[in-house]
Amino acid sequence: MKKVLVILMVLLMTLVGCGKNEEMTKKLKLAHALTESHPVHLAMVEFAKEVNEKTNGKIEVLIFPNGQLGGEREITELMQAGAIDIIKTNAGPMESFAQEYSVLSLPYLFRDIHHNLRVLKSDIGESILNATIDRGFIGLTYYNSGTRNMYTKKPVKKVEDLKGKKIRVQTSKTMVKMTELLGGSPSPLSFGEIYTALQQGVVDGAENNLISYSESKHYEVAPYFTFDEHSISPDVMIMNIKTWNKLTDEEKKIVKEAALNSFDYQNKIWFEAEDKLVDELKEKGVQFFEVDKTEFVQRVQPLYEEIMKDSLMKEYIEKIRNFK
Repeated sequence: MKKVLVILMVLLMTLVGCGKNEEMTKKLKLAHALTESHPVHLAMVEFAKEVNEKTNGKIEVLIFPNGQLGGEREITELMQAGAIDIIKTNAGPMESFAQEYSVLSLPYLFRDIHHNLRVLKSDIGESILNATIDRGFIGLTYYNSGTRNMYTKKPVKKVEDLKGKKIRVQTSKTMVKMTELLGGSPSPLSFGEIYTALQQGVVDGAENNLISYSESKHYEVAPYFTFDEHSISPDVMIMNIKTWNKLTDEEKKIVKEAALNSFDYQNKIWFEAEDKLVDELKEKGVQFFEVDKTEFVQRVQPLYEEIMKDSLMKEYIEKIRNFK
């Protein structure tokens, strides 16, 4: 109840004090659960700045970071209800709204992060962003979320070490099935619950990218990080379709271009931040492990055998595999 009241107060604050001049300004609320130092947040700040400048102040994007308005599930629900205009979420949970998004979470589909980024900027990526229009929202752009890796309370040096371990995963059927195939026990939890769950032994590990691992301080309770690179699932910035349809054609063009430009900006600062992290985390006691990914790839093949039975998924998988 307290959380709900806080969210309502924050939303109401954006409506208080609007004079006649302010009535001419379209105020768009953008919410996410990341910190203000995270590369994705910094990219969103650039997005908001460009939109405001190119619309001559007619659109103002108000950013609510740090889960102020709730976790990814809560803000997605608020956006669907029209209480929030734009959110950042990961592609994994989006598969519950559009089947197309599930292809982005498939293990070992992309050759590397650069192959992933080229696909996201192609017509393939754009078609996935548009797949939820009939569900009430539209994708504006992706954000680089790096490779997803396992981190645990005890070392994982080979796939057998995951057997029986409770691993926190996103609310994603693909991630749940993948974890089961690798021998782990998937435990879907919201991002904000992970630290305490690791600390109290509710889960034995989790999986995410290196920057989120560091920003969330999960290394304090799970100091073993395994570079298995099982997935390259991007973040996504999505907008309520009613908000989108209220924009003029020129405003839509500006918002879309600013979103894509923020993706390019975020890629640059993402790689810069990631390059520094391994040495910094080693100094904090984190132990890193490289693994033979061949055995991981082999374990998840039944997932492809099942999903390739769907003609739409087969088409996307083949397009991505053949994409240069």
